[in-house]
Parts: sequence; C-alpha cells; structure tokens
Amino acid sequence: MEQFLCPHCNKVFSVQQKPDNSLLYCPHCNGTVFLQSEEMHPGDNIGGFEIIKILGKGGMGNVYLAKQSSMQRLVALKVLAKSTVGESDKNIIEMFNKEIQLSGTLNHPNIIKAINAGETETCYFMAITYVDGEDFEKVLDRGNVIPEKEAFAVALKISDALNYAWEKHGLMHKDIKPGNIMEDKKGDVFLMDMGIAQHMVFGSTQRSKEVLGSPFYMSPEQGQGLPLDWRTDMYSLGSTLYHMVVGVPPYDSKDVTRIIEKHILDPFPEPSERNPNIRLNKNTVNIIRKMMAKKVGDRFASWQDFNSAVNKAFFQTPSQQKRFVPAKTVVLPGDRVAASSSSSGSRAMIMVILVIVAIIAAYLINDYRKNSAAELNLRIAETHYYQNPFKFEETIKLFEIARDTAVDTRIYPQASRRYEEIYAKGTAFIAKAKNFDETWTRAYGLSISRKFKDAIELMESVKDIEDPARKNDALKFISQLKEDMNNLKSGKGK
Repeated sequence: MEQFLCPHCNKVFSVQQKPDNSLLYCPHCNGTVFLQSEEMHPGDNIGGFEIIKILGKGGMGNVYLAKQSSMQRLVALKVLAKSTVGESDKNIIEMFNKEIQLSGTLNHPNIIKAINAGETETCYFMAITYVDGEDFEKVLDRGNVIPEKEAFAVALKISDALNYAWEKHGLMHKDIKPGNIMEDKKGDVFLMDMGIAQHMVFGSTQRSKEVLGSPFYMSPEQGQGLPLDWRTDMYSLGSTLYHMVVGVPPYDSKDVTRIIEKHILDPFPEPSERNPNIRLNKNTVNIIRKMMAKKVGDRFASWQDFNSAVNKAFFQTPSQQKRFVPAKTVVLPGDRVAASSSSSGSRAMIMVILVIVAIIAAYLINDYRKNSAAELNLRIAETHYYQNPFKFEETIKLFEIARDTAVDTRIYPQASRRYEEIYAKGTAFIAKAKNFDETWTRAYGLSISRKFKDAIELMESVKDIEDPARKNDALKFISQLKEDMNNLKSGKGK
C-alpha cells in the first residue's frame, strides 16, 4: 500500500495498487494526481543539474534539490518523466510548459522564479529558485499559531506579489494557501506555484466547469465556477491569514463539497468560536472579515487599500502617529546641572523598569501561546479519536503531535499519558486488524478449495474483533461459508 499527497486538498490517501496509467484521483476531493514512475538518485545528472536529494513528490512530478554545474548554485528541480505521460495526456505537457513560460515572465522578489528548463530523451525538467526554509502549512501542522503582526507582515509581501502579477501580467494565482507560501531562514517570504496554479484542474476532468484551488481557502465565486478576477486571491489570502492567526481554517468538514458550500453560504466564522483559546486584535478580525466578504464588491477595492489598512493597524511609523508634546518647563541657570543629572537618572531607571516589564510580558505571552497550541492539538486528537475510533494510525500521529507541542507546558503530563494510552491501544488493535486480514485471506483461499469447515473455524476465531466493519464482514462471510457448505452437502454446489 502506497501513500500519496493530493496537491489540491493537501490530504494524504492510500492506494492498494498503482494504476497502469499515470493518473490517480484523490478520494477526498476527486482531484487529479499525476504519478511519477522513475525516481532519480543522488549523483544523477540531467541537463547540467546534479541531483543531491529528493525534496518532495508532487502532483506535477518529483522535485529535487540539485546543483547547477555551470553556476555552482543550488536549485529546486522539477522533473516530469515522459514515461508518465501518454499520447492522450498532452495537456499535462502543456501545463508543465505553461508553468515554465509564466514563471519565466514573473520578475518579483517574492515570487519563486524559473531559472532554466528543457527536456531530455526521458523527461521534462525545470529549475526554479531554491528556498532553504519551509512553507507555512508545515508550520501550522505543528500546532503553531502565527502572531498577528508577523502574519500580516507575510501577507503584505504576498499581496505585493499578487498585485504585481495582476497589474503587470493580468494573472491570478487561484490557489493561495499556507502550503504555497514559504519563508526562508533569513525571514524572506516567497509565493510558490504562481504558474502552475493558473491551469491545475481541481476535481475530475469530467466536471462541466473548471474549479481551481484548495477547498479550505477557496472564494465563494471560485467554488461556484463563476468568472474571477484578482479579488478571488484576496479572499484566499484572507482565509490563509485566518488559519495562520487562529490555528484552524475558517471552515472545515469531512466532506469537501460541504467545505465549499460553507464558503459560499455560511457567515464569517468568528475566530473565538473556532478557537476559544485565542484573543485577536479587533483590527485583525475586521481586516480578515473584509477580505473574506462573500460579495466581491464588499472586499477591499484594491491591494493598495488592503496594504493601507494593514499598515495603519500594525505598522505605522512614529512620525505618522500623534505625538504628545509636554508643556515647556523653565529651568534656571543654577538648576541646569542638577536637573540634567536627575533627568538622566530617572530616564535610566524608567528604561530598566520597561525592559524588565517587557521581558516578563514576552515570557507570559509565549507561555500562553505554547499552552494554547498544546491544548488545541490535544483537543484535535481527542476529537479525531472520538469520531474515528478505529483509525489508529492517524490518531497515534495526532496524539504524538499533541504530546510534542505540550513539552514545557502545564498539560504535558496529560498529553504524554494520553499518547501512551492511545499508542498501546492502537498498536494492539493494529496487530489484531493485521491478524484479521491475514486470517480472512487464508479463509478465502480455503473457501476456493471448498474447505468450508476449516474456513469457518478460522473466521470464528477472529470474528469478535472490536472494529464494527470488520466484525460485520466476518459475520457475513461466515454466513456465506455455511450456506456454501450446506449447498455442497446437498449436492447443489457441484
């Protein structure tokens, strides 16, 4: 069984066996996932690029860290093997080439840029800027909540990139999400997949309307397949900001269609309701609410208006703020030295006190955030366990995340204890489930050989498993085996 990451809804799914062609369809959102059959290895050379290691497997081929020999620089190398593309899949090549063309024309400091591209006898490749960092989806997956000012600083850079793409090239991104925003180790922010997002189809190719993007951040007009302009990206950036500062996406559901419906129909989700442990600045909520207005005309009238609102709320310089001007004080000549000395001493003492207060406040705020994130992760794990009592592989991972983020917090003992309990229960169940599946396979083999009695004995030994689905299947199989055995005895099964 292999696992794949859907590039549309960012969910992992498993398949028992790869299909013969190069396509899979995500069971969560029905999105198209292209398979890469060959994987390159360190030391392999393609078009003047030496492979160092694989960075990820995506919906448009594999991505490698590589070194460009001529320039002696590191790049991210996207590789699409020709063996994964059949004659009937020319649109895949067109999408890949289109990404190259679009990325090459976009020249903005916050947009990942194409460096080089080409093809060999076996594959198509494209070298893009390598960012030594991580995307915000990974940051959020660890249970972190991004501080408001930091999140808006990121949003300002992304909005500038989106404004450039729209004003200079008439381009929309259509897939703004935390996973497409990356920050390097120096704190620089980059927008990814600006080219590919223009053409990636969300959902089956059989849909009558082309719907693009991730459902968790999708604008109402995008979800309805209506005509779009730059304001769809504003909505998605607002949804992304919401996730960054609240810790969860604005809308959620097990059903992807229901998530899209919520974006279209449901009112703006109050952050305090989605995460009771956070307290947001009123300006934060108001700006995001305006960005996520259902009607495009109710959003900010331009990216410049959005930038002005954010700067006014969070980044005004001292010269732009009203200053308090103290009343003039008359100092007699004999008092100047004493007044100056006294004033300097008072200022120094005030500065020391302010520094101490700032340190204490920073510690308390950091401690509060760590405890809030830990409590949120533990609740997520408990909710998943309650709703999916037999999906232990996912549940164990969630409790492990909750335990790890709870280190040095007040709930660490509880999170650690729950992880150990779930791990013990989960590993025991997984072992039973594996034994059940193996027993089922053996019993099925015996039934093919008409050894019905032996098959029944095998299934009777595992029918009391806790998993209701497996138990139900076992009882049905036993009933069928008994019927087949009776038919054989009566001569009906000859």
